[in-house]
Amino acid sequence: HKEFNMADLVQLTYGEDTEKFTLYAVNVMLQCINEIPLENDEDLAASLEGNLAQSVLEETKKGVLAEGWDINHDTDYTFSPDAQGMIPLPSNVLDISAADGDIINRAFRLYSKSNQSHIFTDPVDCDVIWDVPFNDLPHPIRHFITLKAARTFQSRVIGDNTQYAFNQNDMEEAYLAARRSEGRTARYNIFTSGTYGATNLV
Repeated sequence: HKEFNMADLVQLTYGEDTEKFTLYAVNVMLQCINEIPLENDEDLAASLEGNLAQSVLEETKKGVLAEGWDINHDTDYTFSPDAQGMIPLPSNVLDISAADGDIINRAFRLYSKSNQSHIFTDPVDCDVIWDVPFNDLPHPIRHFITLKAARTFQSRVIGDNTQYAFNQNDMEEAYLAARRSEGRTARYNIFTSGTYGATNLV
């Protein structure tokens, strides 16, 4: 299999057209299994391998975003009960927690463990980790997700874990670049942040 480098990625770019970020990522993944790049969304819709790659990309994106990043993490986000007193959660909630640990997600509705109930009389503030569309993510995070998805896709399709197109150093550099990018907005501290580091790379 061809050994990829950063120059290959630059040559595959589609410029700044954000609607093509997903297609670009899928093409990186396809080239890892020696498939030719797709030209447009119509080609993607008609391609079995392309659809599988897109599914792996989405799976990988959710796994990465579930770690919690500055771009998808809200603190003290207020949820209000509906007419029945329940608080249904949007489908793009990846994880949720309350400061006191009492409120959890059960069956995509907020649930109070102390009251053993889904019923609430007042709004509830929670910390939320959201899913975000791939095309809306900043480049450093998209880049890491793309490389991680490509390794997963290549392993599943070819079944050979010894000849990855991207090596471990590529993965670590991409992950750390994403965390450095986040650090510029979230003010991450390498000495105090428990999530800083090259985790969940493979």
